[in-house]
Amino acid sequence: MSEDMNKNDCSNSDFQVVEVSIFKRCILGFFLGLAIIVPGVSGSTIAVIFRLYDKIVWSISNLLKRFKLAIYFLMPLVLGAILGLLTGFLTVQRLLVIIPFALVALFAGLMLGSMPSLINEANARLTKKSILFVIVGMAIPIGMALTSICLNNSSKSIEVTPLNFIIFMGLGFIIAITQLVPGCSATATLMALGYFKRIMDTIHFSYIKDNPSVLLLYLALILGFFIGAISTSKLIEGLIYRYKSSLYTVFIGLSLGSICAMLFNNDMLEIYRGWSRNGVDFFDLILGLCLFVFGFAGSLKFMLYSIKKM
Repeated sequence: MSEDMNKNDCSNSDFQVVEVSIFKRCILGFFLGLAIIVPGVSGSTIAVIFRLYDKIVWSISNLLKRFKLAIYFLMPLVLGAILGLLTGFLTVQRLLVIIPFALVALFAGLMLGSMPSLINEANARLTKKSILFVIVGMAIPIGMALTSICLNNSSKSIEVTPLNFIIFMGLGFIIAITQLVPGCSATATLMALGYFKRIMDTIHFSYIKDNPSVLLLYLALILGFFIGAISTSKLIEGLIYRYKSSLYTVFIGLSLGSICAMLFNNDMLEIYRGWSRNGVDFFDLILGLCLFVFGFAGSLKFMLYSIKKM
């Protein structure tokens, strides 16, 4: 399908969706897929950085109404996301075993450095109301982190039952929402609910070979994701249109809260407990502090440059 053909079928308001290059959509999709795996990284925040967030929400919410245009826009994102997802499993998860604190610190720095993008989109003055919105946003991921610590059930195995099929559909629904809301992290959410490590432990060829019925739970997760994305995208699109400044102020709080949550949750506390029992891993700690500063400085410079070019 050529872009010219699409433009002939689109209204002027659709040109912005059509004219985004396929390469840029593939790159964004790659980072969106990676964001699903990396704790604390919000895929929708990355979409805001690429200035494609509103276009993604529009395409998903109009998937049935404007099917050809929406699929044309989303397909490169999906292909890139699959590649990013695979890359996350093959590389990031291994690094989380070797240098867990350092890697999480790097992404925390990247998220903190990207804050100017959300602040610029919010375009809100510092008032009691805006401060309240930020606090409300921060409370959500921090509350999830506290839930993760209280549940402490990440080591429990997953059984394929009708109840878990429904639960995994619900998890997929929630993950879809986190990918549409800047500042939210799918991984942080799964950690908060005690399912991150449990799901990661099942995504191995040997495990699937011995327990093929687990594929039904993956199917439920994917099904819930698509239902959540299609059913909530229209609502989010409408809220952004009517209350953009207030909503992005909440997103700022979500992003700040996610940074706190990714450094203090049940999985990270296991690392800290290990340092307490066996001594601090100074290589991981010092490397983490350096990567945090590097990630923050690099992301901040990129964000300020992007805002300047707007």
